[in-house]
Amino acid sequence: MNPTTPMTPAARAAAIPASTPSTVQRAVFSRDEFAREFAATSRAMWCIAAAVIGDRSRAEDVVQEAALAAWQKIEEFEPGTSFLAWMGKFVRYTALNEARRRKMRAAAPLDGVDAPASRLGVQEDDPRSVTSRGTVSAEQTGFDDHVVSALNDLDETARACLLLRTVHDMAYRDISLVLDVPEGTAMSHVHRARKLMRDQLAEHYEQTSGRRSA
Repeated sequence: MNPTTPMTPAARAAAIPASTPSTVQRAVFSRDEFAREFAATSRAMWCIAAAVIGDRSRAEDVVQEAALAAWQKIEEFEPGTSFLAWMGKFVRYTALNEARRRKMRAAAPLDGVDAPASRLGVQEDDPRSVTSRGTVSAEQTGFDDHVVSALNDLDETARACLLLRTVHDMAYRDISLVLDVPEGTAMSHVHRARKLMRDQLAEHYEQTSGRRSA
């Protein structure tokens, strides 16, 4: 073709490689599709947030904040891949940031001195004074105090693996995707967490039985 001869629209289209990134339009979730997927996975998202920050009511807020952040980047989601794994990372990062903020607030002195809880607007026996330290309270979970104590002895990832497996009945493959850990690691976390909790609870009940029989 003569270089000076104008190319027809068909010729120009044929000259553009089909694999050129700029010419490939990615399918983007609609608001309804996002809402539907979010609703289907919200319980798992709550488990992740609760495992990280240990506060049921705040976990719900964290999930909502993560949903807003995810919606703003919805074009990064690839349809056909796991929405749970993609959305779960937003929840985990949001929860980790919240946990760090809580620790900073709990450790920060007021007017140069350590402030009692009452000066911060929290009663000494208020469950929030416990959950602000990133632990789980029995009142919030409905679990026995000693189950909660055993849960709090787990690290954040192990606690998340255990809750997702036992509360949400999630497959190990999905846990590995959501928490970005190998599937075998997720299985190990759940196995060790269950053993730790069994041992601690058995020790507690043995001590309780001993006191009753004494």
